[in-house]
Parts: sequence; structure tokens; C-alpha cells
Amino acid sequence: MRWILAFVMLGCAFGASPTLDDLDSLDSLGGVAVRPDGKRVAYTLTSGRRGARSTDIQVIAIARGAAQALAKGGSPAWSPDGETLAYFGAGRQVFTVSAAGGNPRKLSDLDAYIDRFQWSPDGKTIALLARPRNAASLTFLVTQQAPTPTVVDHNNLPRNSLWLVDAQTGKTRRLTDDTFSVGGYEQWFADGFSWAPDSKTIAFSKRPHAKAGSHLDGEIATVDVASGEVKVLTNRPGFDGFPVYSPDGRSIVFNSTERRDWVTVSHLYRLHLATGESEKLTTAFDRKLQEFFVDGENAIFLAPDGVATQIYALDLRTKQSRQLTSGPKVRSSLSVAGGTLAYLEQSADEPPQLVTLELKGGSQKTLTDLNRHTAAWPKVETRVLRWPSFDGMEIEGILHLPAGYREGQRYPLVVIPHGGPHAVQTDTFVTGERRVFADRGWAVFRPNFRGSGGYGERFLRANLLGFGLGDYQDVMTGVDMLIEKGIVDSEKMAIVGASYGGYMTSWTISQTDRFKAAVAGAAITNVASFIRSTDVPDRFQDYLGKDPRLWDRHSPLHYASNMVTPTLIWHGDGDIRVPLMQSRELYTALRDNGTPTEFVIYHGEAHGVSRPEHVRDLMERKIAWLDHWVLGK
Repeated sequence: MRWILAFVMLGCAFGASPTLDDLDSLDSLGGVAVRPDGKRVAYTLTSGRRGARSTDIQVIAIARGAAQALAKGGSPAWSPDGETLAYFGAGRQVFTVSAAGGNPRKLSDLDAYIDRFQWSPDGKTIALLARPRNAASLTFLVTQQAPTPTVVDHNNLPRNSLWLVDAQTGKTRRLTDDTFSVGGYEQWFADGFSWAPDSKTIAFSKRPHAKAGSHLDGEIATVDVASGEVKVLTNRPGFDGFPVYSPDGRSIVFNSTERRDWVTVSHLYRLHLATGESEKLTTAFDRKLQEFFVDGENAIFLAPDGVATQIYALDLRTKQSRQLTSGPKVRSSLSVAGGTLAYLEQSADEPPQLVTLELKGGSQKTLTDLNRHTAAWPKVETRVLRWPSFDGMEIEGILHLPAGYREGQRYPLVVIPHGGPHAVQTDTFVTGERRVFADRGWAVFRPNFRGSGGYGERFLRANLLGFGLGDYQDVMTGVDMLIEKGIVDSEKMAIVGASYGGYMTSWTISQTDRFKAAVAGAAITNVASFIRSTDVPDRFQDYLGKDPRLWDRHSPLHYASNMVTPTLIWHGDGDIRVPLMQSRELYTALRDNGTPTEFVIYHGEAHGVSRPEHVRDLMERKIAWLDHWVLGK
């Protein structure tokens, strides 16, 4: 059998392994925003130990590389003249501060959850996208005690509205009502709104509501800032969103799914305002588009490319795209202005740094040098692997070898399937549980099975009506490849996953006893009860249809009698994406089998764990479970 192996090798070192506290206290970057003249970049820097971390807004001059802290907060945005920064401060209200320094000023005082904001081109107004505070968490809502019952109906689902705030006085007025939603839920397809260059109208995606699944219906619309008049500009199947005005105001570039379907990549279109006609721009591009910017005659955007993320420029006249970055690195938090691109860049052996790239000339500059102490940690060799699956389809994945790896020695393996299933494992800096397991002598395998993003629409749709079939075989053929290569001890293997990764974990232990231990978090275990109780039933009906007989065949619990692998189960009690009952059913089935199991419920958590004490507790439980059942400790 032929194995294709591309790898990045990190050199040997002899520093002490990082502790959980060390991993929790790494500095992190975000909120990148380029000044309109392209000469400075604002960003956020979060530092301190978990549980006591703070976030500062920094501004750095590209030419000099000197950074200045201006305020505590997030999501900085430059005024059009580049003299002021707006940002989210206390209570998620909008504050402003002079770019030269000084005392911040609270601008908004809205009794609502502000999702995002944007300066008007004339600098006089800031538009806010907000929704009622009791609907602040659209994805994961932990119900609180209330004096009256909650009535759930399509007509009372939360809706986003646009508000306008005077940038000088803070005077606020509502621009749109709650008969529709301005944008909505955007876990899968990016969305936003855009001011016209003359500051007289705002373009947005008009949706029925702001709950998960709202992207299935979305049309490009505009609202007149003076009168509040709304005009719908498109009438197409599927989701049209993330409108961005062209610099001359004569057209709007927007993102479209082209059909009412979760399982698809999206494409850029241009709407000509004079004629109302739309034209497709990304005719030859087959990746899921992320947030994009229109800078002159180019649309600049991020898109996944296998385990990497690249930046592309699309010429709006010729419809030809060119790749601006290269190499196995992951880019995120893109901002574009004044011919300058700024973004975060990282790789398996390089922590995230702030980087700029000139659109003309292509000169690149790294502006930060954070977390360099990690270079003294024991090195973890990371390999990007490709292998043929059972049907010949090429699959890609990432392997982190244990610290101190020696060729020819076999090591215990932990497989970490990703969520989604449309997510993708990328070659990011090795930290978190990957680092913990590698430092403890484990090989860590992260496969991008069929259905993953980053490989085009055909690959994305390759597990339609096939959960647990082809994707499971993709994982197992990858595991067999590692065994055949002499890297993995086949008698010491574990699988650890959450969300769809939890489904893959539960499915795997229902099909094989090759793994000595498993950890299943927020896992789908009974497809029928899951689809009838999740907040995104439409997504999984797109994947598995509407026939309950098919749902049953793809449910791990349909094969519960086969489950003999010792399994640690965890779940948040406020999870509405994969309700808690899914884990209760798995726990009961394992107990009925006499299979060793433990069920941990994290209170006040949703689809995952976020509280520092819970993150720490879960990591320690994973370590102990695998040590005991796989290594015999």
C-alpha cells in the first residue's frame, strides 16, 4: 500500500514539559483592525492565567513596530479619519478612545446584547446590530428561573435589529423593527451589514429570525438611514448575506449558498444596483468563503485549504482569483484597509503572531513576538499525512508525535475526531489537549474524514446519508496506516471526541473493540431523539434525510450491545445543540452492558466547557481515564 507523507519536523530540545497552568497562561491575539490609511493596526492582547485574564486593545505602527495599549476591551474599529477607535467595553457597550491615547468614553447604553457595530463612512454615526438580552446566547441558552412560562413559537423567535448611535453625543435611535431579523445565526456562513459610501443606506441580510437555521432564508436588503424604508433587492433560493458595498456605491458584493442547504460551500456574487442583476464572481473557486473585504477592485478573503488557511484576492473585473499566501500555515482574523492586509498567522511549531502583507508588492512583516518561551518546551514533531481510504478516496490528517519520539519505537495513540461534521483539523500551534497528550508520551492523530470542510464541496458532501460509514472507515484506515508504519502500539489506543467528534467516538466503540478507552463529550448517540430535540434539526435532516429508519441505522445506540470499551462521558447541562439526554442514553446503555463508564455533568455549561475550573477538571479526568484503561496506571 502506498502512503503519501508530507511532514514538518521540529528539532530536538530538552526543556521541561509545560504544565496545565503554563498552557492556560499563553498570551492570545484577536480583533485585528487596519487603520484606513494602512499604516497602523489595532488588535487585542489577552494575557494572564486562566480565571484572571484581561484583554487590552493595542495599536502598533507597521513601520516602527512599536505597540501602545489604549484601553481594556475587544473588537476595535477605526473611525474613517483614523483618529478614534470604537470598541466593546464593560457590559458589551460601545466605547470610544482617541488613537493618541486618553480616557475612554462610553458611547452606547443599550439594554440589549450588541453583536457588532460599524462606523458610517462620514464618521458621524455608529450602527449597532443588537438583540434582546434574554436571547444573547442564540446557540446555547441555559434557561433561568422565570415568573412566567416561556412559549416557544416561530413568531416570537429572537430578531436582530439595527440601531444608530451619534458618535459625538451618544444619542441612540432604533432603525429597524422586529418584524424581521437583520442577519441572524452565522455559525456556518459568515454574515454582517455594510454602510453605503454616502452614509445614507445600510445593506444587510433580511431574515425571518435570528435562530440557528435562519440562513436557509436570507435576502439582500437595504434600509434608508433617514426614513427607515426597507427595500429587498434579491429573491433567490437559499441564503444571501454578508453584503459589502463597492467603493463607488454602485454595486454590492455578497455571499450566497445558492440553495437551501447546510451542506454546501458558498460563493461571492455582485449585485448591480442600477439593474438589479446579480452575477457570480467565484465561478472557479471550490472552498467555503469566510469573511471578506472589498478593497478597490479586489475582494480579499480567507478560505480553508486542507489543514491550512490561505488568503485570496479576487479581481472583481476579471473574476480571476490569486492566492496571496502560501505554505502550511493557518491565518485568521483578517482585516484589510489602505492596501494593507493584517491577520494572525500560526503553524504547529509557531504560536500565533500578528502579520501584515502589502497588497501591491507582497511584502510581509511580522509585528509581534509573543509566547517565544514556548521554544524551550520539548519539541513535538507534527506530520501532515495523506492516505487512501477503503474506496480509494484520499484522506488527510495531522499526527503529533510524542515529545522525544524515536523512530522504530511504538507509542500509545489517542485519536481526536473533530466536530461538525463540516469542521476541519488545521495545523495550528500545538497546545491544549494535543500538547498534554504528546508530552505524556502519546501519539495524537487528528483525521479530516470525508465531510470535513477545506477540501471542496464534493468532499464536504461525501458523507451525506452516510454518518458512521465512510467517515469511520477513513479514520480506521488512517489508524491502520500508523500501525503499519511502526508508529503506534495497536494494543494501546484510545479515542476522544466531542460534538460530532463525540458521535464518531460513540459510533467507533459500537463497531470495534480495538480501542482500550474512549471519552465521548456532548455526543450524538440516538439520531432520532437528537433530531427531534436539537436546535438545528434542519442541518442534520440535510445530512440524513427525514426517514426515521435511516436515523436508526446511523445511531450508535442501535448497536449498543457491541459497546465494551471503557468510556468516560461528559456533557453540559445547558446544551441545546446536543441535549443532555443523548449522554444519559449512552450512559444507561453502557451500564446495562456492564461496560466500565463514568458520566460527568458540568452545570451551567452549554455545548462544551468554558469555565476555567471545568476545563481543568475535564482535562485531568481525560488524563486519568486514559492512563488507567490504556496504560494500566
